[in-house]
Amino acid sequence: MILLTGATGFIGGLVLEALSTKNVQVRCLVRKPVISSNPNISYVTGDVLDQDSLVKATEGVDTVYYFIHMMGEQKEQEKFDILDRKAITNMVNACKENGVKRIIHLTGITNPGEKLSHHLSSRKEVEERIRSSGIAYTIFRASMIIGRGGGAFEILDTAVRNFPVIPVFNWGNTHVQPVYIGDVIQYLVECPDKKETLNKCYDIGCSEVYTYKELMQEYARQLGIKRIFVYIPGSWHRISSFVLGKLSPVNANVVYWLIESLHNNMVCEPNDLKKIFGFEPTSFKESIKKLAENKNQ
Repeated sequence: MILLTGATGFIGGLVLEALSTKNVQVRCLVRKPVISSNPNISYVTGDVLDQDSLVKATEGVDTVYYFIHMMGEQKEQEKFDILDRKAITNMVNACKENGVKRIIHLTGITNPGEKLSHHLSSRKEVEERIRSSGIAYTIFRASMIIGRGGGAFEILDTAVRNFPVIPVFNWGNTHVQPVYIGDVIQYLVECPDKKETLNKCYDIGCSEVYTYKELMQEYARQLGIKRIFVYIPGSWHRISSFVLGKLSPVNANVVYWLIESLHNNMVCEPNDLKKIFGFEPTSFKESIKKLAENKNQ
C-alpha cells in the first residue's frame, strides 16, 4: 500500500495519475472526503499538522510519497518553516508507529557552500529529518521543474510573456539546471521498483546549465518572441514579487519565497540515474516543445 500526500497538488496529482495505471493500491491523504471510482485508489481525510490523523492514514502502508510544502499555508503568525517542521515530524512519528518501510520525497537542490533562502533552508531541514529518521528513503532534488502548474515555471512564463523589456536583477547570473516534469514523474513512479535507490539522494535535471538570464532568453526564443533584457543593480525582491504575484497564477506567498531563492545556484551533482532508469533527461528546448504539444492535444 502506498500513501500519497499532496495528491491534489502539482506533483502529487501527476504521480496519482501515473500510479492509477499500475496495479498498485494507493491511499491519498486529503483534507475533505473524496469518493474514488478506481478500486485501486482510496482516500483518507487527515492533516499533516494532526499526528493522530497521520497514524490512521499510515496504517498498513509500506511506502509514503511525501510532497508537502507549506509556503502557501501560513496559519495565523506561524511561518512556513515552522509548519514544515511540524508536518514532517508528525509524518515520521506516524510512519515509525506503523512500520512504514520507505519515504519517497521531492525537494529542491541546495548548495552546501551557500547561504540558503528561507524556502530552500526549510526544504533542506525536511530532507535531513527524513534521512535521520531511521526509515528507508529515496530523495530527489530538483531546481526549476518545467511543467504547467509548477510555481517556478509559471513565474518564468509570466515574466517572459508579459514584459517586452525584462529587468534582470542581481540574480541574473545565478545558475539553474531545469528538469522536465515528465522526467520527474517517471523517476518518482518507477522509484519503488528500483532497489538501488534505497537510502539515496539524487539531483535531477537536464544536461544543460543556464543562468536565469540565459534561461529567460532561451524561453523567449522557443516562444518565438523578442525580448530586451536590461540589467538593474539590486534584488528588487518585494517589488518584483508583488508584480508577478498579481500577474501569475501562483499563490502570492509562494511567489515571494521563490523569488528570494533566485540567488541560490541549483546545479546537479553527478549521479547514475541514467544507468538505473534507462533514459536521458529531456533538454530544456525539448521540454518546451513537449509542453506546447500537450497543450494542443
